Amino acid sequence: MIARRLWFAGAIVVAALITLYSATFFVYQSHNAVVVRFGRLVDIVVNDPGLHWRMPFIDTAIPIDRRVINIDARSIELPTKDQKRVVLSAYVRYQIVDPATFYKVAKTEARAESQISSVLSEVLRDKIGSVQMADILTEQRAVLMQDVTRRLGSTGAGYGIRVVDVRFKRVDLPAANSEAVYNRMRTQRAQEARKIRAEGEREAREMRADADKQKVVVLAEARRKSEILRGEGDGQATSIYNDAFGRDPQFFDFYRSLQAMQSALGDRTTFVGAPKGDFFRYFESDSFPPAVNTGQ
Repeated sequence: MIARRLWFAGAIVVAALITLYSATFFVYQSHNAVVVRFGRLVDIVVNDPGLHWRMPFIDTAIPIDRRVINIDARSIELPTKDQKRVVLSAYVRYQIVDPATFYKVAKTEARAESQISSVLSEVLRDKIGSVQMADILTEQRAVLMQDVTRRLGSTGAGYGIRVVDVRFKRVDLPAANSEAVYNRMRTQRAQEARKIRAEGEREAREMRADADKQKVVVLAEARRKSEILRGEGDGQATSIYNDAFGRDPQFFDFYRSLQAMQSALGDRTTFVGAPKGDFFRYFESDSFPPAVNTGQ
């Protein structure tokens, strides 16, 4: 009997705890909340974090983020006013400011973001199609993003959303256009390289021609000076020989004969025969010239 009473009391406590847990819900600082009863909105908790009450078992508390949320939209290819095509990547920053309207219209963040992304594509297609491609790449890009933000804001208001900002992450050319641009850039760089190489070769030829000309001038000048010096040396040698010949012609004749023999009869020359003839006249004892009187 006592065990049955204890079991019954425990069951009552557990049921009370479950009922108490079902009757409360907690709202975090970063969220708002809506309370729904059988799919109908019955309460809204805004800017009031902490523990709150609800009807147990029949009410459902749905948290709604009130922070700024980012949507990374998919890249889309768009035509510009000047018939150019660009691939645009954008993102949207939004905040849920009206939880009741947000729940009634969108229910979830995924559905709201899907609708915003769809409207964003249409707005971008319209705005990009009305401007030149150069405007997207200049300071006009900021004005363009403000216009897109303003137009998207009217759509977001219908979902209880405030569109904080729309930004372009990247603006690229399509793959085919990019390849054509790169090919044109490569061709231009190749032309510039050929031009630079041709100019370098021309300057090299001019420098080599100038160096060859200077070489010829230097060699000619050196030859001229060497001929002058050689002529002066030969003149001095002739003067010395003439002076020596004038002082003692017989000794000079003897000296020149010795030089001729030295040249004709080298170290490896062997002469066989009698030393006769005018070439060997000084081999005879009575043919030596008298001693030179130098007056010293």
